[in-house]
Amino acid sequence: MTLLYSKIKDEETKEYEVINQEEAKKLGWEQNDLEFAYNGKFYLKGCVPEKPAPTKEEQEKNREEAYSKEVDPITCHINRLKDEEQTPEIEAEIEELKQERAEKVEDIKARYPYPVE
Repeated sequence: MTLLYSKIKDEETKEYEVINQEEAKKLGWEQNDLEFAYNGKFYLKGCVPEKPAPTKEEQEKNREEAYSKEVDPITCHINRLKDEEQTPEIEAEIEELKQERAEKVEDIKARYPYPVE
């Protein structure tokens, strides 16, 4: 239970405005059982709106960031290894990295699926 000093901001959505205890007492505000929502706002407990599904554009951005952080370093490592003498050990390491990269790509696709239209 999260009791916070607040007053109703939107009766329809049950969004509340929250202030500190000292300020609230001066203004005569009361304590309400509130929840913090994904959008950074407080709502009456049980009235928090659901986070909307991400758009295709948002998922493209999410994937781009994930590829940049997770896949690109593996690709760079593969390319550096290709500059070395191609011993059986190096070739095996490249193949392992390629497999790791492919798994990362599939993981990213699963984490950030495009919406079904």
